[in-house]
Amino acid sequence: MIWVRSFNPFKIEISVKDLQNILSINLDMTLKCFDMAVWLLANKESRRPKGEIIKNRKHYMDMRFWRMIGFGKLPKYHEDPTTEELTKTLDCWPSMNYYITACKYVLMPWKFNGCYALFVIDHGKKHVTFIDFAPIQDWCKHMPYKRFAEAIIIASKKYKIAYSKKRTGWTEDIFKWQHTIQLGVPIDFKEYFLRTIFLAISFFSMIFIVYNLVGKTLFYRLNTSYLILQAMAMWENDSPMKFVTDAKILRRNFIIELLSYEENSCRYAIPANIQQRVNNIVKKDYISVQGVNIFTYD
Repeated sequence: MIWVRSFNPFKIEISVKDLQNILSINLDMTLKCFDMAVWLLANKESRRPKGEIIKNRKHYMDMRFWRMIGFGKLPKYHEDPTTEELTKTLDCWPSMNYYITACKYVLMPWKFNGCYALFVIDHGKKHVTFIDFAPIQDWCKHMPYKRFAEAIIIASKKYKIAYSKKRTGWTEDIFKWQHTIQLGVPIDFKEYFLRTIFLAISFFSMIFIVYNLVGKTLFYRLNTSYLILQAMAMWENDSPMKFVTDAKILRRNFIIELLSYEENSCRYAIPANIQQRVNNIVKKDYISVQGVNIFTYD
């Protein structure tokens, strides 16, 4: 049964099963849930004071660009997107009124080995900031940028195609811009450790180790998607980034955001008692984080 549906700017459907999976703290956010969350961010961004928006205008990308590129897929399993498809990822969100060339920042989410990361493309300074919540792996400790090299090369080629359609004559290569890694962000050790186990040992050995050595605590925090969304909301809001890291609270509050979404065409399918409970929570317990409300209720 579908409880959340949006058609603007494209169709996304969230089922009861999807909502149940959100509450499972051993699973990170699915791509369609992440796309819906980005749309919610853009919708909330449009309600900020106009002066704040213009000062540091940013374009929120969802995962469509990453999916189109087919990062990590073999060529025979991937079909290159058209120029029009790539360009649509830079279109203004329906709730807002801007053109991409007026944006100082483009926020591009990415995925590496199942973990979410973020590329902040600063058109004003010709600079790219990498925000990553996974620990630096041994093979790239001497040069952390190596982790992002392949991704930024591929992204740069496709981004140039898309952006040049919006700005005639634009020939920049973001791979050649200055790059830095954002410091001071929380590290999601448990996500990294769990995925390392999956890659390093057999399934049955993994189950034995999890059960006998680390138990359920291993699965407590699989948060990279929620951390990336917070980074997108807080980027350049004139305050230090302060992350909410409690996995259970983040998941519960994301469901509240989904069920209280005003343009949900399936609100009628949500039982009345649940709708009333959600409305009461939204009215009573709403908390603002860095000027943008992002999955944070008490």
